[in-house]
This record gives sequence, structure tokens and C-alpha cells, in this order.
Amino acid sequence: MPVEPLPGFLQKLPAIHVAPAIFVKIGRDPSMPHSTAQRSSMSDSRLFKYSNWDALNVAIIPLHISFFVWLAYEYHNLSPLVLIALIPVLFAISLQNAGANHNHYHTPFFSKRWLNTLTRMGFSMTAAPKTPHNIGHGLHHATHRSWNDDSLLETLGLKRPVHQQLLAFAQYVLESLGLKYLVLLYLLKRWPSERLAAFVSPKELELGTKFFDKIKAPHKLREAKLDLAAWMFFRILLCAIDWKFFFFYFVPTAYLIDTIRLAENFLQHWGASDPYDSTRDSVSSYGSLYNGLTFNLGYHQEHHYRPGAHWLQLPSLTADLPADRRTVPFTHYINVPVVYPRFAAQLAEQAKNGVDGEPATQGSSA
Repeated sequence: MPVEPLPGFLQKLPAIHVAPAIFVKIGRDPSMPHSTAQRSSMSDSRLFKYSNWDALNVAIIPLHISFFVWLAYEYHNLSPLVLIALIPVLFAISLQNAGANHNHYHTPFFSKRWLNTLTRMGFSMTAAPKTPHNIGHGLHHATHRSWNDDSLLETLGLKRPVHQQLLAFAQYVLESLGLKYLVLLYLLKRWPSERLAAFVSPKELELGTKFFDKIKAPHKLREAKLDLAAWMFFRILLCAIDWKFFFFYFVPTAYLIDTIRLAENFLQHWGASDPYDSTRDSVSSYGSLYNGLTFNLGYHQEHHYRPGAHWLQLPSLTADLPADRRTVPFTHYINVPVVYPRFAAQLAEQAKNGVDGEPATQGSSA
């Protein structure tokens, strides 16, 4: 959709609105129908279910594990300046893990179930147990809501008093030792889903109840336990290498990155005009570096339009979507009110007047 021009300092940067060329060239022909037939149309491999290029997603598992193990060993040899400079690298790793796991959840890479299980456990090791996350993501697709009235600061938890934020960090430290997951596993066997939802997410009882109903299913609970085992094993390994690295660097930086990434749903949907229209309920970002790093995670509207489409097929879906929908350049992480203050003011005015839809703004399309 038309939005106001970017601030001057961003206008000077070259706006890239195309996917990395390799990801477009190896995607499907736009004339191909999107259906379960995509498997046979993309790969004849006995190993990979959809495409041999899914190996790129899988390859980040040993890459990320090796990086964290190296960092744990070298922690005492690195200066504070280098450790601070590595935080953006860790953030990029977190995004890449999210993109690869997201693709694996929607289109499991392997023909063999046990290989998909190992892959999911691998993604869990350096991030968070993926089965609970994936269940939540599935519910996100089944839920229609607008993010235009939400506060970014509230989403990040930054409107809480300082003592509550410090308490949240203390709780995160305990969570990093697995306490939260162990307590939930204990309660899952003893409490009904409604009581668990009231305890964990009192503001979203219906959604919370659906989540616990799903994770209580025997096969999902088994998957969650495997993911948790992989996640805990990796943290024990890092502690064994250097416990100071784990508590004084790994946990604080993970908390910082996870806090920033709490905004991800907000960033991928803020400014979208219609939560009930799968061609306008999200915001896409076509930056080459961003999509190359995250395996086309920027094609968010395309993904909501066809959630079952393989990540290589997403660029070809852009032509099926309205040309005037909202997009942002570079990355979703600039889709914030401070970058688009006039647009944010128009959304606020519409909310005040009870007007639905997107604001009419002038200027170039982002």
C-alpha cells in the first residue's frame, strides 16, 4: 500500500525489493499450481521431501552449534569490545534459526520422520524448544487479529516498572536452566488445559486453552520432551565448557535478543489493512540480505496467502497479491512507528475515530 516516504537517512540507502537471485531461480515456475503436487515438482530426491536446497536450512544447525561452542571456549580470550560487537551476529543467528525452523515446520524437509525429528531437535538446541513454539505459530495462523492498535513498547514489556523488568530477567535465568519447562511438564499431567491457560496466559484464555489441548496430545508431548532434552543438553554442554560464559554472556545476550524478537509478530503485521484477508493481513519485506539470511522469512504476506508453499516458491506468489498492500524495505525490523511517524499518527487517528482499514497516505510505496 502507499506509505509515506522513508526518513531522509534511510532514503539514501539503496532499497532492494527483490529476493536473492538464487532463491528466485531455484523456485518453482509461476505457472505451477500450489498444491501437494509441489513435492514431486520440486525434488526427485529420496532424502529431501521437497527440495535439495533445504540442505541450506539444515546446514545452519552444525554451523550454529559450532559457533556457540567456539565462543564458550574463547570467551576469556575475547575483549569486552569484541563480545559486544558479536551481539548483532548472535541476533542474526537467532533470526536464521527462526527462518529455517519456520520453513521446516510448514514443509518438513525430509521424507523420513526420524530425520525431521532430529532436525527439529537441532533447531531447539541453540534457540528454544521448538514444538511449543510451532504449536503457537500454528495457532497464530488460525487467529485473525489486527496489530495496528498495539503498543510496541508494551509488546516488548518495556512499559512495566523497572522492578518488574528485573524480576522478568531473574525468571529468565531460571528458565534458562529448564525450570519453566519442567514445571509445565509436571502441571500438564495434573491440571486441565483451562486451568493451565488461566495460570500462564490469563489475558488470552481461549488461545491458551487451545495451546495446552494441542500439546497434551501424546505425540506432541513426546516431541516436546525430545526438544526439551536437546535444549537442556546443549545448555549443560555450554556450562561444562565455561559456566561463566553461560551465566554472564550467553544468558544475558539471549534475554536481550529474545526481548527484541518479542516484537516479531508486531513487525510482520503492523500497518496491514485487513486481518481477515489473506492477501492484506501481513507486511512483507523484500530486502535481499534479510531474505538470504532467513531463507525468505521476509515474504510474510506471501506466506500467509499460501502457508503450505515451500520457501523457494514464495517469491513467485508476490505477483498474485495486490500491488497497493503495505510492504517495507530492507527488513521487518524497520516496520516500527518511530520510522513511520506520520503513518502511525494516521493509524492512531483511525483507531480513535473507529475507522477500519489502512490510512490513505501519500508518497512512494515502501
